This record gives sequence, C-alpha cells and structure tokens, in this order.
Amino acid sequence: MARARMVDVDFYSFRKLLKEATQRGGRIDKRDTQRWNAYVKEHKVNEVAARAIAASRFDSPTPVIIELGGEGDGLYVYSDIEEGCLRLVYRD
Repeated sequence: MARARMVDVDFYSFRKLLKEATQRGGRIDKRDTQRWNAYVKEHKVNEVAARAIAASRFDSPTPVIIELGGEGDGLYVYSDIEEGCLRLVYRD
C-alpha cells in the first residue's frame, strides 16, 4: 500500500493552478461536503494526517482539493498569510 507524505509546493505556481481549477470547476472546498467526502473516500485521502502536518507549518492552513484530471490533482493545504503550500503525495 502506498504511503502518503506532505511535500512543499511553490506557492505562486499553486495559486495559478488554484485559479485554473476555480475557473474550470475543479476546485473542491471543504464546505462542499458532498464532493469533498466523495473525493476523500474514492482516493483514500488521509486528511487528518495532512491537516496535522499543515497545522505544524502554518498558523491558519486552508485545505483544498484540485481535480482537473491531471497530475496536479490532489489535496493541498495552503496559507495566504505565510505564502506557503503543501501537497499530499503518495509513494510506495
């Protein structure tokens, strides 16, 4: 089974990807519980661990899922204040 870890992502590249996802309907925010829960279940996302790691790095982390059908898809946690972003990735 693949193990997950959080990796740093260039904040400005992420903001560009987030803008594209927003425009194309591929942005899933936590408050969109139906889509959020479906994605988490389908992709077996360990959001509790991701949130804990992000909370240790950022004062006010914001989780978001990007689903555009490409390699950039996944769970991201970012902070506009600290201009930082982490992405949950899986490795064997």
